[in-house]
Amino acid sequence: MAVSKITGIIMAVVVLVAFLAILPTILSSTVTAAQSANTNGYTDVEAIIKLLPLVATIGGVGLAGLIGVVAARSRS
Repeated sequence: MAVSKITGIIMAVVVLVAFLAILPTILSSTVTAAQSANTNGYTDVEAIIKLLPLVATIGGVGLAGLIGVVAARSRS
């Protein structure tokens, strides 16, 4: 296994760990924003805000996976 493949896979793990480190902040901010939208009567906005952690999770895990797959498939 080439050094560039190992480096790429390590970078994928670093990206995943960094994303998981900031995920609690995303979740708490989303809960606060959703509660604020609900108290003002904007229930449709609250529903959209509650989808943000799902989108962020898909993006973070997808990016780490993409980096890992590209590193594993590289020919160098």
